[in-house]
Amino acid sequence: MRKSKGLLGLVFLLVLLGVGCFYLAYREQKPFQEIKVKGEALQKLVVQETVSQEADPMERTIDFAALQRINPEIVGWLYVPQIGVDSPILTGQTDTEYLTKDFEGAYSPLGSIFTFAGARLSDSQVYLFAHNMASGQMFGSLKQFTNDAFLAANPQAYLYTPERVRKLQVEDWTYLQADDPCFSSRESQETARVTLVTCVGYFQTPKRLAVNTKVVETRTAF
Repeated sequence: MRKSKGLLGLVFLLVLLGVGCFYLAYREQKPFQEIKVKGEALQKLVVQETVSQEADPMERTIDFAALQRINPEIVGWLYVPQIGVDSPILTGQTDTEYLTKDFEGAYSPLGSIFTFAGARLSDSQVYLFAHNMASGQMFGSLKQFTNDAFLAANPQAYLYTPERVRKLQVEDWTYLQADDPCFSSRESQETARVTLVTCVGYFQTPKRLAVNTKVVETRTAF
């Protein structure tokens, strides 16, 4: 009888432990799921796409009026379909504001895709930053471009603003330090470029992965 009670107690303890682990895992993943759901809802609200537009992303229409009503600090939209990026671009009052805010301006451990405070997406050199999330969200899959075969097969990305749509071609990638002088340079370039930047690894480090693209086509936004 004592053995049976002891066995039942052990089973009960293991069940409680399993429930506890499940709850902790759920609580840890909850913010990631919530921002994923919010992001998908935002896409349905502001991305207007027909069959022909699916074939040619340059013809996609982004409802910037709706985005501005949500948050006036939304300045653009980045679409990199091969790594699952289809999100707004933010610019805050400081360079780091949107490291910990979502597109609505609420706290989020995932942050947002953002550029420097005061930067314009029409500049000849644009830097876009986002977290390297283990879940693959934000720029968590940017590292795939370090694979030469993947880069060669998936070289396109798209940058939308209220005035223009720009087709980007991924040229190469490099590792930089967080304080690299290139980030503070405002020199004009003959060829317009957009660089996607994220952390290397999942721990605090000064090393950054930079994926370099150039603008190969520009059209007036629909």
